[in-house]
Amino acid sequence: MDESVEAFWAGFERETGEKVLCRTMGQYFPSPKDRSDWGLLVLSPTGLRFRKTPGENWFASMFKASAPSVSARSEDDLFIPYASITRLTLPPRKFLDFLFGTPFSAFTVHYHHDGQDKEARFAADPKSDILARLRASLKDD
Repeated sequence: MDESVEAFWAGFERETGEKVLCRTMGQYFPSPKDRSDWGLLVLSPTGLRFRKTPGENWFASMFKASAPSVSARSEDDLFIPYASITRLTLPPRKFLDFLFGTPFSAFTVHYHHDGQDKEARFAADPKSDILARLRASLKDD
């Protein structure tokens, strides 16, 4: 593994205080009307974390001399403890979804936070085993 990749994940673990059990690229959909945020989906011993990866499109970058240095922090992460997750749902796939839909595996995490039932929609790289490991983590509780 590249040294810079190893250094990134070592720093991530130091920052969050938790070991990374599984990780993949993914999307988070804040609401049905919002565009998705791209970032890292990470499973730790205590929960699911989404860290948005800052970036800008190539068109906008053509008009700037240099891109600002923006680093995401663990305070900005969406973190859902396993203990607060009430269920995990996968939307039914329709026939045309296989042709025109996203190749990423969509799922919704239903959880309880501050006395309210909430949900967070994600999509994960299907080559990753993060969804299977998330399901297994919920069964262990």
